[in-house]
Amino acid sequence: MGDRRLVCPWHFWHRVLFCFSSPRSDHNNLSGSSHPKSLSSDSWSERLAERYQCVFSPALVDWFDSGIWKLRGCGEYCCGVDPSLLLADAPEPIWPGLMSCDLIPLVGNTTGDWLCVRVDEDNNASEVVQWYHGGGDWIPWGKNLAQAIVFDGLIDRIAADSRRHAIPAVVPRSSGQGNRDDELLKWAFGHMPEELVESLSVAHDPQQVATSLLNAQVAEVAIHCELILKSLCPADVESLQTAMGRQAEAIGRTQLTEWAFDISRIPEKYRQQIASGEHGVTLVDQDWESAAVHAKAVTILAPQLAWGWEILGYCEERVGHTDLAIQAYSKAACCSVFTDQSVRMNTHWATDDASKFSIERMRHLDNNTIEKSDYLLTVSNAENADRRMQVTEYWKKKAATCLKANEVAEACECYMAAGWDLGAGPITVYGEILERVHQTAAQCGQKARAELAATHRRCLSDRYGI
Repeated sequence: MGDRRLVCPWHFWHRVLFCFSSPRSDHNNLSGSSHPKSLSSDSWSERLAERYQCVFSPALVDWFDSGIWKLRGCGEYCCGVDPSLLLADAPEPIWPGLMSCDLIPLVGNTTGDWLCVRVDEDNNASEVVQWYHGGGDWIPWGKNLAQAIVFDGLIDRIAADSRRHAIPAVVPRSSGQGNRDDELLKWAFGHMPEELVESLSVAHDPQQVATSLLNAQVAEVAIHCELILKSLCPADVESLQTAMGRQAEAIGRTQLTEWAFDISRIPEKYRQQIASGEHGVTLVDQDWESAAVHAKAVTILAPQLAWGWEILGYCEERVGHTDLAIQAYSKAACCSVFTDQSVRMNTHWATDDASKFSIERMRHLDNNTIEKSDYLLTVSNAENADRRMQVTEYWKKKAATCLKANEVAEACECYMAAGWDLGAGPITVYGEILERVHQTAAQCGQKARAELAATHRRCLSDRYGI
């Protein structure tokens, strides 16, 4: 796993923070002198808001109209999308099908991953999520773009060895010159509360940095995720494989991943072998109590995310609270698989047969819960090759039922789930799904979702001829 540490000495952070400890008006003057904001009636933000029929957050308006998007930052997400590309009928940065149709890419990391703004049912474009191209997983990084960029800039002060979805082919963060003049980060701090700037200026360890951001309600979900990973210290599967030597192949990668997720699951007869020898691995104690606290917070902040419920459920399961575990797993099972962060959390050892960690654990604890739900039966009973198709059909049928009952908004949500619960396949299926999302969203007044779904549909046509 590459070294993701941003090469910025401590005195640089104090310099950056000091720049924003002065009154807010100073920042506005600085922004105005360096990146004059267009006062014309056809500013980028106005043209884009009209194009996508949505309302941008103040930070996103400033991002486009001040010209900050032109500059290259020093964090992983360093390259803003040219707004002229987003005005196109079929914008090139959009990944149709793999990227859910309520996302607009804003800032990339040059390797295919994006910070995207999500358009909600109220036609607002505020929340920013990190979207991973390798599987389509996403996680909220902030209530607006400024929060996401601050998190990107501070992540190495919270967790220098932050676990990624996969081993990157290249170092994902800039290590060149210019880190002392990160214009994107400076801009983002200008949209932060002054109390946060002051708090960060005296924060000297990772916990203090994380606490400062949480207290300011900045990038809360993303920070809780990092703190869960720190609490559990997930073992590296490759290291376990090396430590096991010739036995690793017989044991299998799935079993090793299960052990990496929870080291208490490692049989005693293998512990000595893993810890000793030429390639021994130190098994660090895991703090499941702390993980439970952070997971609980996530279920409150973002109940639509599977990983919060899954970690909470497993924590309850470990201490024998079976009923509470099943309740949490039931919530997780209703969340999109693209929200489970399974590779980072090491929960993918349980998804081969059930697609979702939560369903596999419910099978283990109480299969009756699954038997009582048509949806859970659909997800769990289909053979692996047919599961996505059957789940897609389940949601399409439910959408049709909602339409008959004149529940159009609910039908729109069902069509979204048809495409992005387990994912639909083959990609040709997304043509109809995107058209259905467009139609139902338009009928229930979700103008922004309707326009964005239509845009993703044109991208699908242009890109793949579908």
